[in-house]
Amino acid sequence: MNATLARLPSAEGLYLKAATTVLRRPKGKPRIPQYGVQVKGVRVSAQQLSDYRQVCGFADSHTLPITFPHVMAAALHLHLMTQPQFPLPLLGLVHVRNRIEQLRGLGTGESYDFDVRLAEAREVRQGLEFDIVSSVTVDGAEVWNEVMTTLYRIPGPKKPAAKPAPVPASLSDYIAVDAPADIGRRYAKVGKDFNPIHLAPLPARLFGFKRHIAHGMWSAAHCAALLADHLEGEPRMLDVQFRQPLFLPGRAALKFAHGIGEHGSGNGIEFALLARNSDKVHLTGLLR
Repeated sequence: MNATLARLPSAEGLYLKAATTVLRRPKGKPRIPQYGVQVKGVRVSAQQLSDYRQVCGFADSHTLPITFPHVMAAALHLHLMTQPQFPLPLLGLVHVRNRIEQLRGLGTGESYDFDVRLAEAREVRQGLEFDIVSSVTVDGAEVWNEVMTTLYRIPGPKKPAAKPAPVPASLSDYIAVDAPADIGRRYAKVGKDFNPIHLAPLPARLFGFKRHIAHGMWSAAHCAALLADHLEGEPRMLDVQFRQPLFLPGRAALKFAHGIGEHGSGNGIEFALLARNSDKVHLTGLLR
């Protein structure tokens, strides 16, 4: 099934609808249906883009930040997951990975066609992972795509946790990162992600967190913004794995290095966002 909408839906309205999905109680092994939605002729909101640059730390440019189409598509992600045939409750889903590729810089004044669909699902140790695949085209040619991987935890017998790969010792360059207490509320307005775990301590505690946490996509975008001056030209790919939450307010360190081959490329910047006062790893990634 593939639906075509006349315009982007309201993310704020869809979050009210998303709250009602808490009543969903999938039995057994849920099946993720594969369907999509399209919107053509999407224009960039100059105000949203300006606010996004400020919140995430991107410099002004005639092209979009590599992560900005993700927030343009945010309402379409919600649209798919609030459909009656989607079996899972939205609150409690965990964003675990993101891979973004762009074939060229995307101009701020262009018109874009979005195609977003639910894709592959697979059983993992913690439960069920599924992908949301987004594609942006101009005149029929793809210019940007994203695979966003989300986890639905399924209770079951305790299994040994897979040991995460260590952060490479070669990440020698360092940038201090401070995440203020209100960054979740500020990012929610521009990123259209109003999940209560990011907004304030009390609602976050209702979902098992000691206090509210930064959006993973704010952390990823802020890392990309801080590393932009270390790339030549427009970034072509951002690959991020989210590992442990960044509690707000938070103090972290962005460690990075050029030309590391662990991710199969020697011409990018490998990076990790680490807690400054512990060995906690918030995310790891590659930008090139």
